[in-house]
Amino acid sequence: MNGWTKKRKVDTFMGILLQVYCFFPWMHINRKWNTIHMYVIKTFQENDYIKMYNHTFLKQHMWKWKHSQVVAFIFLLMLIFLILLQSIELYELYQCIKNGNQSTNYHVFVWITYLAAFYIFMAIASTGFVEFYSMPMFCYMMLFLAVIGIWIFLDIQAEAWDVETEQHRAELEEQDKKMLQMKVKAMEEQYREMLKSRKIVHDMKNHLLALKKYTQEQDWKGLEEYLNELSRDMLDYNYQIWTGNHMLDMILNQKEKEAEKQKTQMQISTEVFTTLPFSDREIISLFGNLLDNALEACEQIKEGERWIHIKMKKKNQLLYIEIVNAAKNTGIQTDENFVSKKKDGVLHGYGMKNIRDIVEQYNGMFQCKSQEDRFEVVITIYG
Repeated sequence: MNGWTKKRKVDTFMGILLQVYCFFPWMHINRKWNTIHMYVIKTFQENDYIKMYNHTFLKQHMWKWKHSQVVAFIFLLMLIFLILLQSIELYELYQCIKNGNQSTNYHVFVWITYLAAFYIFMAIASTGFVEFYSMPMFCYMMLFLAVIGIWIFLDIQAEAWDVETEQHRAELEEQDKKMLQMKVKAMEEQYREMLKSRKIVHDMKNHLLALKKYTQEQDWKGLEEYLNELSRDMLDYNYQIWTGNHMLDMILNQKEKEAEKQKTQMQISTEVFTTLPFSDREIISLFGNLLDNALEACEQIKEGERWIHIKMKKKNQLLYIEIVNAAKNTGIQTDENFVSKKKDGVLHGYGMKNIRDIVEQYNGMFQCKSQEDRFEVVITIYG
């Protein structure tokens, strides 16, 4: 049952409970306790539902017999309804246990239908001649309504739990996918950097000859252009060590390249951290979402005014993270009402929730606000 959803567990448990309930003998017929099935069978055997009802529930009140026809008929229909429902639920229970198929949500319909029938029964039975029902009958019917009501409530709660669990699982899978993609990109960049370094070393003799030629001819403009071109080739795949944490450095390098592509100036001020409290998955979720939000905000601004400033410091047990980016003027906002402009707003909402969850997990503080032309996020974590 480890792989079962909460709803499947609830449906299985309540289905078994309903079967036990329906097979409970509570009617005293001919000095024996009988179930609802035996009552219906004996009613059809006697071919007189009024007589069966009177002898079962009104034995001590024979003067009421001539008035019990309608009540006896409704009661028989209710029991047949219960047996049909039990048969359907037994099949649904079998399918749920064997194949894991989720039962259809018809419990609300069952509850309303039975409640209406029970109300009619009580209304008719309680008018005119005191009561045409016994206390065991009343308790049995009320308990059935309670079981269906509890089932509906548990179904709603279990389904909500399953949806949240599935969304969380999808978020974790997305984080794992991002982690793998970043590792692949880092390996590709390191490989390209290695090839570039080998190529530069291999061509060093030719470069030296070219530099000597420009010097001899005193072609200073050509020399400057050649040096600029050579510098661009050498620094094109440069991998910067920002913090000493491989995963965090990989994210910062990747986001810096994304910022460069969208013409956003990214300034990073960090220290070398000996240790960080986060796991690799938490680093990707925390910094990946924060920097994605900053890059997204800069996309809404015209070129030349896009910038992101990142500051990370650690002193003793205090880790300080500050990310400030250019943003449109939207007034003062806090983290409670920050809304992204992404099309996938649901995923972004979970991104912001993940940021807060990670910070709270390490007893930290998460603050963000929007000013006239910037958006600022500050995270402080102790420990």
